[in-house]
Amino acid sequence: MKAEHINPFLKSTIDTFDTMLKKKAVPGKIFLRTKPHNADISGVIGLSGDIRGAVVMAYPKQTAINVVSAFLGEEVTDFDEDVSDAIGELTNIITGYAKRDLTDLDLSISLPSVIRGANHLVDMPKNAPVVCIPFDGDCGEFVIEVSMIGKE
Repeated sequence: MKAEHINPFLKSTIDTFDTMLKKKAVPGKIFLRTKPHNADISGVIGLSGDIRGAVVMAYPKQTAINVVSAFLGEEVTDFDEDVSDAIGELTNIITGYAKRDLTDLDLSISLPSVIRGANHLVDMPKNAPVVCIPFDGDCGEFVIEVSMIGKE
């Protein structure tokens, strides 16, 4: 997987948090996934076309609540279906913005899915590396995982 295929996800996350949520999301050091993250909820988007893969935005419960509160512009206290819907929509927005910058790929994205449950693991394409972009900021810590296999 090329760096130019990861950078759009990094940029779209920073820009979306800045413009839509009015919150800072600061990226950490990018790494390859070797074990599951301690996430309570994940937004998942499938990728197809020149490549196949997935994008996962994985959040601890409190970070998800903070993110959704900022996204909706009102305090959210319950970890419910509204949080799931908003996490799915935010994942869709960020992936859509990243897709716009992946001009060298004929790429389609799926509708978002949301997985809830402590320490869940999202399966990625076999033999494809899973690149993790950790973020920290005003809403808390979260991780974006990007996995692609195919056209390089």
